[in-house]
Amino acid sequence: MLQKVRDVLNTIRAKRSNEDAAERLNMDQEEYVNLKRKILLVRQLVGEDEEEILQALKVIDNVDTSFAGTHEVNYDLEKGEAKISAVVSEEPRSAEDIVRLLKIDTKEWKLSQYWNKQKSNGWVISALVTKIKPNETDYFENLIKNWTPKAIRVSNPGGFTDSSKPSACAVLSLQDIHFGKEGNETVDKDFEETIKSLATRASAIYDLEKLVYVVGGDLINMDTFGGTTTSGTPVDNSATAPEAYMQAYECLAWSVAYLSQFTKELHVVYIPGNHDRLSSFHLAHALSKSVYAGNIVWDVEYSERKVITYGQNFFGFEHGDVKTNNSLLVYATENPKEWGQTLHRTLYTGHLHTKRKVEYITSDEKTGFAIKVLPSLSRTDYWHYHNKFVGNKRSGVIDIHLPDTGITCELTYSPV
Repeated sequence: MLQKVRDVLNTIRAKRSNEDAAERLNMDQEEYVNLKRKILLVRQLVGEDEEEILQALKVIDNVDTSFAGTHEVNYDLEKGEAKISAVVSEEPRSAEDIVRLLKIDTKEWKLSQYWNKQKSNGWVISALVTKIKPNETDYFENLIKNWTPKAIRVSNPGGFTDSSKPSACAVLSLQDIHFGKEGNETVDKDFEETIKSLATRASAIYDLEKLVYVVGGDLINMDTFGGTTTSGTPVDNSATAPEAYMQAYECLAWSVAYLSQFTKELHVVYIPGNHDRLSSFHLAHALSKSVYAGNIVWDVEYSERKVITYGQNFFGFEHGDVKTNNSLLVYATENPKEWGQTLHRTLYTGHLHTKRKVEYITSDEKTGFAIKVLPSLSRTDYWHYHNKFVGNKRSGVIDIHLPDTGITCELTYSPV
């Protein structure tokens, strides 16, 4: 049964038609539609976890049907309750009888109220059950027991640099990964492929004196146990908040250690996003205490705008969820020294999940300020599909800047 639930969930996520999905799963179309309807109903109540969906389906399907009776289940999605009504052949005399006759899984559901009434065809019973919330202490104990992050010591920092090649600085900003987002279950593989491709290709051409690696910026899709963003906006998730955090941590820890081999100095810059302001800060701080290499510079303090310079290059970093039409004035005002000592200025942002570049030219064309909106590796979830925000090419970008003449090339990688 669990595999069948997983198969139907996959067809729902792939947005296949009922006819096509039933044929692919070798199911009768009526059977598929009925199971899909039930899954969609309980998914709103218990979330995306397949085991919990299966347990909720048992509440619907595992009532006593050994007689010519009927049963019905009604959900109050906001309260997390279900009302079960059934006709049984014997008189229930206790709460235990109600649980037995309706076959309620008491590990997952708690019986709150029940009623019974004798009819000509048997006893009509009704029960109100509520979803049992996991004990937070047990929950965190299990998390710690099953996942303990390990310290990483890089054995060969800067080992792949080559002083015979032209010196340069690379900027790698992979914002908007959205770990834990619906449809994003395999984004960790896309993330790893992108990092490997961009790092090896950049280092094959240039001796990377500095590599600026931006982390954060909607790294995680949600920021609360309720599966919402920092501000409380509901989002479509495929994992719980702790699960998404753990997946993000493992990927980022690996990526920092991996990238430190391709540069003389790896400058890790944390930028908060609007989805995960608190969780991403905790993750960046934890990374700075667990990945060790002599060439890593950690910039993980909480700040929504940051600036780094390299030769004649000025790099600004922010997420992009706040308007950018006054960015030139803001960055010049907040960073007058860095602004005055550089000629090539670029602001790197994300947030829009698309690629865009806008240039602001002052009276002196040499002091142009480019705002570069970077693409995302994140896949489309139902909200983006529903609102027709589709078609953007998923990709990662690394820019190469020379110390005196500025940007010299852009490398991209688009996972299949």
